Amino acid sequence: MLFAEWRLVLTGPADGYVNMAIDEATLTLVAEHRVPPTVRIYSWDGPWYSVGYLQQIGAMRSDIMSHKDLKCVRRLTGGGTCLHGGDLSYSVVVSLSDTLLPGDVISSYERISSGVIEGLRLLGIDSRYAPPVHVDLDNHAIATAAQARRQGILLHQGTIALTPCMVTCSDVLPRQRLSTISEIVGGVVDFEAGARALGMGLMRALGVDLSPGVLFAREKRLARQLWREKYMLPEWTFAR
Repeated sequence: MLFAEWRLVLTGPADGYVNMAIDEATLTLVAEHRVPPTVRIYSWDGPWYSVGYLQQIGAMRSDIMSHKDLKCVRRLTGGGTCLHGGDLSYSVVVSLSDTLLPGDVISSYERISSGVIEGLRLLGIDSRYAPPVHVDLDNHAIATAAQARRQGILLHQGTIALTPCMVTCSDVLPRQRLSTISEIVGGVVDFEAGARALGMGLMRALGVDLSPGVLFAREKRLARQLWREKYMLPEWTFAR
């Protein structure tokens, strides 16, 4: 099946296991040409840590699991630990053969980051790209991203820090620290407004039509399977 347009999916808040399962389900089905290239914008249902695919946290398993409020999930993408909950997150899933994105890693980060920058500009926020993975505002990193390349497909996952996410056990798991937009500009960016602006920014930066869509039934089924059999299992989270 060939798709002439990309799809924009807004899924709202969910737990970390569900969010990561959806992204992998979409990657798998894009690889099988069963769903179109997809931009998904979403949030988290509370404080969550996501750790990079290659991060070594197995030795910290008992410390992490002893904190009932410390929720942690391993991503498919690389990079370091991120704290979610006050952020706007997004993923881009597209074939590496798609000519709308540069093939090399750094250029693909720059192109997608330009969509984040354009989205923030639409909100009146003047940010800039800070290679290789950050977007800065007033010399403070407010957004970061990570990638995985599987089955000929690019999975790009990013996060934009909107408001502080308070956790009581923040020192247990060392993480990347992003400044929040609200702390820098002194106002609160509404999530829905941010999602609309980010969608428009990515559409302009990537030069693609983003048609509003929903998750396909087969996508939901596969995501549920991945949630149950992979992401919610400690064996996956603490695999390294």
